[in-house]
Amino acid sequence: MMNKVVIEYYNGKEKALDDIYANKAQVLLEALPYIKQYFNEIVVVKLGGAIMEDYKSLMKVLDDLILMKYVGIKVIAVHGGGKQITKLMEEKNIKVEFCDGMRVTNNEAIDIVKMVLLGEINSKIVSLLNKHGKIAVGISGNDANFVICRKKTYKKDGKEIDLGYVGEIVDINKDFLLKILNSDYLPVIATLGSDSKGNIYNVNADTFACDIASKFSAKKMVLLTDVDGIKVTEKTKEKLVSRISAKGCNELIKNKDISKGMIPKVNACISALKNGVERAHILNGNSEHSILIEIFTDKGIGTMIVDDN
Repeated sequence: MMNKVVIEYYNGKEKALDDIYANKAQVLLEALPYIKQYFNEIVVVKLGGAIMEDYKSLMKVLDDLILMKYVGIKVIAVHGGGKQITKLMEEKNIKVEFCDGMRVTNNEAIDIVKMVLLGEINSKIVSLLNKHGKIAVGISGNDANFVICRKKTYKKDGKEIDLGYVGEIVDINKDFLLKILNSDYLPVIATLGSDSKGNIYNVNADTFACDIASKFSAKKMVLLTDVDGIKVTEKTKEKLVSRISAKGCNELIKNKDISKGMIPKVNACISALKNGVERAHILNGNSEHSILIEIFTDKGIGTMIVDDN
């Protein structure tokens, strides 16, 4: 039996096709210096916001991470799951309580946190990444006790508030993560940690990403959220800040141009820069391929925060 021969015709559209492929080639050439710059470097990406509940948006972000890995970037993904945790707590009639944006996490709440972060979100992200091969490994800070925490103490109006099982990171076993990265896996980390007594703590995802990035002096830390970045109001119109120093961020916080949920994200970026991270970014995860545009193009997207030096 004769093999089938497939013949393709341009049908008079040679010029249009040439333009399309020329544009694609130009995009690759533009990306080349950035690929060289980030080859074998560590980039920490914190997944958060509405993308965690939207399959299509999440897949587009994960496609970005896969491409980054295959061009030689050592990607570390960190995720929380605040909205999903709240939803399940409400379904189970468990009181949802926050103090200055921090979830009060009692015995019932920490069980829900573990259930959502490990049983739902982490396993979903890992399985989606592994559609492209044996790429990802799902872990939490509790695995091998590689993230050591202590109970977070918090005072408000001079009174100490008991936040329950909310932790702050004391130490990170860098070698544990390096072994995973050097084995050519992409670690996907749920934001839990533990203490020497075996207690498990919930850790703020932005802070967790900051501490991981700082431990490795990462090339970049990217925080994905639901907004385009830092915005300021000028003449009644909101304007996106594309680049700003840590000092500039502090000024905006002082003047209340940065407020509410953006404050902990900006503070995490400032802390990361002070601890050896080269660049920190706040990007809208709902904008298609925002990570790739930020890393591999001249244009960039979102807000880049740089050190004052």
